[in-house]
Amino acid sequence: MRTLTHSRPTRVNDSPTARARMSEAAFRRLNAMHRTAVLSYLAKRTFGDPQLAEDLTQETFLRALHHPEVLSTDHRTALPWLYRVARNLFIDHLRSRRSRPAEVGFDDLDTLFDESAAANEIDLLLTTWSLHSAVASLSDQHRAVVTQVYFENRSVNATAEILGVPPGTVKSRCHYALRALRTTLREHRPVT
Repeated sequence: MRTLTHSRPTRVNDSPTARARMSEAAFRRLNAMHRTAVLSYLAKRTFGDPQLAEDLTQETFLRALHHPEVLSTDHRTALPWLYRVARNLFIDHLRSRRSRPAEVGFDDLDTLFDESAAANEIDLLLTTWSLHSAVASLSDQHRAVVTQVYFENRSVNATAEILGVPPGTVKSRCHYALRALRTTLREHRPVT
């Protein structure tokens, strides 16, 4: 007959290295050497949210404080370890944000809808302006084909009849006109 013994499970915090902390001088050196790099790394990934980048940077260095072995790695610098921790913290933040709905008060809803409607109108206006500008940059032949086929919603055969060209020519001009439009619109796309 077998006897089961119940032993207390060891916790991670019970190990001597988990309780050890980096010395204050070492932490200050690490912070002075790499804080700007980690903050810059996170600022690029947090979509311009400086508060979130700062919070994640602080959490990254807090983790480093509790892992003094970072300083005794084979690498010349602790920066790769710090980048990895910062990246993992950012991914955890995104996952937690996705798992719960955004907190919005009743007073914020009206403002949110007003700003959203205004933003949509501005986006529509900018898109329309960009499209008109791109169509205007086409040659007369290409502009005529695009206007008939896409804006007047005519078939290739009807467009060929109106313009007095064969249907194959309409297809060819459509192809090259759309390619030119795609290139023009891609060049004028706002950088986000």
